[in-house]
Amino acid sequence: MATYVENAYNWLKRKGLAEKYEHAGIYCIKLDNDIVYIGKSGNMLRRIAWHYVGI
Repeated sequence: MATYVENAYNWLKRKGLAEKYEHAGIYCIKLDNDIVYIGKSGNMLRRIAWHYVGI
C-alpha cells in the first residue's frame, strides 16, 4: 500500500497542493455534514494521500 500512497502523494503535489497542505495540522472528515473522523498530522498532504488511497 505504501507505493499507492507515494503515487497519490506525488499526484497531489503535481496538482499544486504541496504549498498549501505540506505542513502540520488538524483535520476532520465529514460524511453528509456529520464529522466522522478527527485527526492530526505532521504532514497534511501525506495524510490526505493515506486517506485517499484508503477510499
